[in-house]
Amino acid sequence: MQGDDWVIRIEQYHDWWFDNAVEFLGHLLERLGVDVVWDGGISFEPLDEDEVERLVEEIERLIEVKLKYPKESDETGVIEKKWRVYLPLTASNKRGDYKYKYLSGFLGKEPKLKKDIITLLLSDQLNGQKKKKICEICSKSTVLGLIDVTQGVYPVSNNNLESLNGVRSMKTSFKSCLLCNFLGYIEWLDRGIPFTWYMDKRGNSKTDYAYYLFPKIENIQDMHQFKKRLRDDILNEKKYSNVVPISNIKKERYLTDEYSLLLLLFEKMNENIKNLEKWDDLVCDEWAKLLIKKGELRYSYLEEIHIPQIERFKKIFEELLPYSDFVSHSFASPLKEGASKEIIQRLTKEDQYLMSKGIIMDDFKTFSKAFQIRQNCRLSTPKDALDYLIYTWRCKDGTI
Repeated sequence: MQGDDWVIRIEQYHDWWFDNAVEFLGHLLERLGVDVVWDGGISFEPLDEDEVERLVEEIERLIEVKLKYPKESDETGVIEKKWRVYLPLTASNKRGDYKYKYLSGFLGKEPKLKKDIITLLLSDQLNGQKKKKICEICSKSTVLGLIDVTQGVYPVSNNNLESLNGVRSMKTSFKSCLLCNFLGYIEWLDRGIPFTWYMDKRGNSKTDYAYYLFPKIENIQDMHQFKKRLRDDILNEKKYSNVVPISNIKKERYLTDEYSLLLLLFEKMNENIKNLEKWDDLVCDEWAKLLIKKGELRYSYLEEIHIPQIERFKKIFEELLPYSDFVSHSFASPLKEGASKEIIQRLTKEDQYLMSKGIIMDDFKTFSKAFQIRQNCRLSTPKDALDYLIYTWRCKDGTI
């Protein structure tokens, strides 16, 4: 549209990453007081100079909240902010003998340059200009140039890792428009995405594992309402996760897998919505799991999770909280001396994964594997909680 009727419309991508990014941009705009129409995407009037400036200020604030975490200095004991270096957003450089980390891509640009980019994308400056180039992500034509797609733009892109292309001497060339580039980068700042991070140390090596769960909801307005509930009432940003244990877990614990993360998330949602009638309409049964693994190199893995019969959790939660009352209090116990601390910790993590996955996926066979004796260790669990769980999950109402 032209003139006074000109509006900006960003259509839904039907993609787990970019749909969440479009929803997140709409959320940011609503926080600025911009009227957003949710209909197969988002539509809004071009941003004025003040709105662009406030949007950049919010992005800068979220960079500090989402991409950094507090850590006590080994030398001074002072709490410092450190980059989450497992994310595909940081690069290293050296200044003399000093090695430092910095943000790359759109998020690493100076505020003034961010304002210029957003003004180009979300104002009416490009209205009427002839568009010549085709974006390989959204398939739309653009008047601006195309940019290489990195893992910072799309986490499962293999553009910046030749070893992931099958033939090391061949590097793919995958390019996007400036809008897709912008959306891809800002999605890392989304407070509506559950995540957990832990570090696995073995000998002198260490590997970071970060799990992110992206809701897959086809109607973007429904997705917006779901994530609004997560942002407002459920998620609470901490160092290792934004799904923090509820009150009967006395100390912060590592969530070391995606299914434990989902189970605790549902418990917290149940606490928030337990007085509402249509419980199964207020939770999501399809998720995209993104695993980022960083040792010497960084890899990303994507998997879809389809949860069967999600309404059954409402009945289970009436008796106990499976993660808080049971899984988190279960651990590998040696049958005789000789089992190392490393073995016990690894088996505990594996057993908690099997139990959480079995409960989430309604798969008793997977759940029962946690009780097998392995490496002279058995699973120790709170008996009363186990009895309640088995009865409610497998026996009550005739469930087999």
